[in-house]
Amino acid sequence: MATNHVFFEPPKSLLSILEEDKDLSVPALTKLGCTLGPQSRTVEVLEDLLRAGMTVARFDFSWGSMEYHQETLDNLRIAMRNTKRLCCTMLDTMGPEIIVLNRPEAPISLTAGQTLTLTCNKSVAASETVLPISYPSLAGTGLAPGSQVFVGQYLFTGSETSSVYLTVQEVKGDEAVCTCNNTCILEGLALTVHIAHMRNEAPILADSDMSAIRQWGAANKIDYVCLSFTRNAADIGVVRAVLDSCGLEQTRVMAKIENLEGLVHAGDIVEAADSVLLSRGNLGICLDAEKMFLAQKKLLRACNLAGKPVMVTRVVDTMTDAPRPTRAEATDVANLVLDGADGILLGSETFRGKYAVSTVKTVCAICKQAELCFDNQSYYRSLMEYFGCYTLHPNLGKREALASSAVRAAAKINAALIIVFTVTGQTARLVAKYKPACPILTVVTSAHEAKAHNNDRYSLSGSGVNLVAAGEGGEEASNPVVCPDIKSDGLKWTLLGEVQARQCMLYRGVLPIMADPDFSLPGGAILDYAIAYAKQVGMVRSGDKVVVSQCPRTGYSDVMEEAGVVKLITVDDHVIPGSAMTFNHPLFVIGSMETLNKQND
Repeated sequence: MATNHVFFEPPKSLLSILEEDKDLSVPALTKLGCTLGPQSRTVEVLEDLLRAGMTVARFDFSWGSMEYHQETLDNLRIAMRNTKRLCCTMLDTMGPEIIVLNRPEAPISLTAGQTLTLTCNKSVAASETVLPISYPSLAGTGLAPGSQVFVGQYLFTGSETSSVYLTVQEVKGDEAVCTCNNTCILEGLALTVHIAHMRNEAPILADSDMSAIRQWGAANKIDYVCLSFTRNAADIGVVRAVLDSCGLEQTRVMAKIENLEGLVHAGDIVEAADSVLLSRGNLGICLDAEKMFLAQKKLLRACNLAGKPVMVTRVVDTMTDAPRPTRAEATDVANLVLDGADGILLGSETFRGKYAVSTVKTVCAICKQAELCFDNQSYYRSLMEYFGCYTLHPNLGKREALASSAVRAAAKINAALIIVFTVTGQTARLVAKYKPACPILTVVTSAHEAKAHNNDRYSLSGSGVNLVAAGEGGEEASNPVVCPDIKSDGLKWTLLGEVQARQCMLYRGVLPIMADPDFSLPGGAILDYAIAYAKQVGMVRSGDKVVVSQCPRTGYSDVMEEAGVVKLITVDDHVIPGSAMTFNHPLFVIGSMETLNKQND
């Protein structure tokens, strides 16, 4: 079995690098998350971020009140409606993070070589000689002379002018006497403390996290919870139980690996979580600098093999204060794409950065260039080898076989698009796992529609099911659209399926839309309208090849029926009668995270 996992296909020549890009409107397949904060919470800025390529909005509850985050989320909803672009929402927990307490209003100045004491005594005021921390006791943490401690502002960039590196000299009960290794001024919204090799026994969810999930998260039907400082699979079980208890059964869990314990149990964590975030800022403090790339490559590969979306943090820190990244940062972003990262999560760059929108545009542009050099076929073969598909005893289930066949077919015929029909989003995730070179238009349907989405031109006979598109003609392909599945009990109208569509925004290359059952008839023509939408936004043209992955289901079961197949079709000039591809449904709410109510007359 091959062990060389380098998926880089160099450009034809160095001169080709100087050529101007032909199509700047094509969106990056790699997903882009932004941490929202003081510099990125107005409607105007959020609209610009969505247009620039933001697909995931991170609300970090390590700081700020629920009211503050609610105002930001409300602004995001308005921005989504105005731009007609969808965005996945993520609640990031504080977890067992340690912070400095009782800070003075003025910054704290520290000098290299001076003595500084860390104490668990919460009644002490923070000063140039002592820092009270939120951890209850240093006993059992493993803190000892020689241990390294980092103190810096929330979403630190590593700048030595605003953070300090400490070396522990002596531990006396719940106090640690340290020496400052550099001169700095501690300032910012919050000061976090990171102790290398520490055994943190605090609960995985702080009391504030429990309140945030049960109140803010439940009220807003949040898409993902990002679990900070995930240590093992049991931590993921804890947060799932909390989500279930407050009606958030559909909310998915992203495990944030950012300490040694999480790295040691990475295999179990990847298996238990829905997705993974490699937090390089905190993990980089625990690891020797020369070993960080090893952890990164191993974790990305583990997530790729498991088909779990993986995002990475800390990429263009200098763009917090500068309009351009360094050459090393630009190369780092590209290498993350080549190593298999499904997404990039920006932190300080968009939270407090001066160039938030420019940062998103820059990172997306780098990702697009890296995707052009990504060797999709070598990557595909590496997964096939891992599953034993070139042997007599392959280890591949039905849904996995269907997804891999769709991607293989797309590569063989140089398809411009893969169309996937899904109810839960799992089919889209499996197709995205194989990282095809083309976008994946994912049609989120109800269970009965998933069984009958073809028509007489492309497969079975049937009648039309309209797609309400977000825009009146000419929206670019980066515009994921939701046409909601509407259910009524006679008194209340309920918007269904939008959660699954938003969650698909985390999957590499996936662009979700939804079929509107208001126009549905038995054996409906959802596929016809999906292709018409793809033509409208410029994803395909007449003559292009398209691969369609069908995975009919029994009810809402995840089990694929035997009828699941892969189709190869050619886009023609056929015009669907009466297909007004406009944003005109009277009950349609783009990007809404609310229940849609309408009283009967």
